[in-house]
Amino acid sequence: MKYSTLTTAALFFVLATTSLVAQTDYRVHSHNDYLQDIPFWYAYSNGAASLEVDLFLKNDTLFVTHSEKEIHADGTFEKLYLEPLRRLAQEGDLRPVQLLIDLKSEAYQTLEKVVAAIENTPLLAEEKKVKFVISGNHPKPTDYSNYPDFIYFDHQSLLGLAEQDLSRVAMISQSFKSYSVWNGYGRMTAQDLAKVNSAIQKVQKTGKPFRFWATPDTKTAWNCFAELGLGFINTDKPARARAFLDKLERNTYEPQQQREVYLPQYRIDPAKKPKNIILMIGDGNGLAQISATMMANRGELSMANIKNMGLVNTASADDPVTDSAAAGTAMATGVKANNRAIGVDPSGKPRQTLVEILSSRGYNTGIVTTDAIDGATPSAFYAHTEERNDADKILEDLVRSEIDFFISGGKSKENRLRESFVSKTLEEFTDLTQPTAIYNGDGKMPSMINGRGDFLSESVKQALVVLQAEEKPFFLLVESAQIDNGGHANDIATIISEGLDFDQTVGAALQFADKEENTLVIITADHETGGLGIAGGNGKGQVRADFLSVDHSGILVPLFAYGPQAAAFTGFFDNTEIFNRILAALGIKKD
Repeated sequence: MKYSTLTTAALFFVLATTSLVAQTDYRVHSHNDYLQDIPFWYAYSNGAASLEVDLFLKNDTLFVTHSEKEIHADGTFEKLYLEPLRRLAQEGDLRPVQLLIDLKSEAYQTLEKVVAAIENTPLLAEEKKVKFVISGNHPKPTDYSNYPDFIYFDHQSLLGLAEQDLSRVAMISQSFKSYSVWNGYGRMTAQDLAKVNSAIQKVQKTGKPFRFWATPDTKTAWNCFAELGLGFINTDKPARARAFLDKLERNTYEPQQQREVYLPQYRIDPAKKPKNIILMIGDGNGLAQISATMMANRGELSMANIKNMGLVNTASADDPVTDSAAAGTAMATGVKANNRAIGVDPSGKPRQTLVEILSSRGYNTGIVTTDAIDGATPSAFYAHTEERNDADKILEDLVRSEIDFFISGGKSKENRLRESFVSKTLEEFTDLTQPTAIYNGDGKMPSMINGRGDFLSESVKQALVVLQAEEKPFFLLVESAQIDNGGHANDIATIISEGLDFDQTVGAALQFADKEENTLVIITADHETGGLGIAGGNGKGQVRADFLSVDHSGILVPLFAYGPQAAAFTGFFDNTEIFNRILAALGIKKD
């Protein structure tokens, strides 16, 4: 084996990286660290709290090796471990770290040489930022006190712990294979888990950290050992384990109070033509997001009670992975668009939207979104521009539109829209005598985590009261925009809290549909965001997430339909078909 060394530039990078490593309560032990391509530096710079090195004494030299036959001349304890520790200490950059020294040659002579090597660097021995812990062929426990106070020991028996003097013991270790044959996938059996827990509890009573060696080395295993409270999590993948554990809390949604869901009554004549359309879009709300939200709510969602379902392809005209602008345009116009385009086809030609078509046929139209009103999804239903960030053009089109009202964030745009839309509070919104704007937040609405409460569902309820009071049919677009934010941020708490709020709003729409028996409710997503995977959890509402990216993905999204003509929205179809099937359900022929 050849051991890699670091250049000065690389050393500088590692030191800089070290200062940025997030430390948590979960401590990683780099098992057989010396087998890494870059011993010591790789694990240390990636935040490992403990590093394991095997030592063999030969010809008065401590070699880093598992056995005498594997010795390489350049692999010495001094070169690979003491020298980098010394350099860090001299520069004042040494963070607390444990060095587990696994003695492979005769215990007493080898340890005597280890002590001498450490004493040769007084800075390491005196500063005590490095905890030197002896494992493997270590002395008898009765001899522990004969060594300098910078030397500690790895105790490897659970017998008689209460009666032993553990003052010189730094940690207690056991082979995991003595307790379980679990491979790190799925779960341990209940019997094995009980044995593992029993061992951990014995050690926890001593106040010493506990480590298993010979453990499975997967994300599932790291999560399990973190939950069990191991003092050190054993791994041969310190960088990956550290990165996983640093995000574990953020990627785990802890149970909250269960929300009630609405059960559709299915008394509506499925064959008749609907009078009204409610199109509900969960931005970024893919199947994994819905699954996570359902898990968090103990297996119940309002939308999960809908029988008519489809799968929707979301690809844009110029990319298999769409953005919200192109996806919104496809649903609003029935034509594929390039990413970033609003209400135009790939050539830049404006296409009529559902809002424009239905307004011209006597429908009242409204938009409720937790985004700003000029966000990509809502603007795709009334505006026409090749650039989603062209706010001036989008707002000009909003002013010219036939939209009767909108409820959104974006109060910062109020002055530009004041002449066309009268600003009201939700409580003041009681009729459609004037085009109305209701704002909640200067940009997007506040998130659920930041206190939006039930504003979305209450807005939809009030909008439906106002719309139903009119004699006209209506088209209502409802967007839950911030599920997408959770996906981009890889924040499972935001995804689930926004998803639960969206489902509560879905329940309100379904309840209205059951009451009036003339309204088709369509629930879907523009795309999935984050490549969310559900990596674990439990039946009590905990969800553990993992993410593929911080961007949109090209995965199919589900669609749910309830009310008259709902069966027309089943099967596998393109997102442009949402436009086509809505018009077909209403008996409107495309121009």
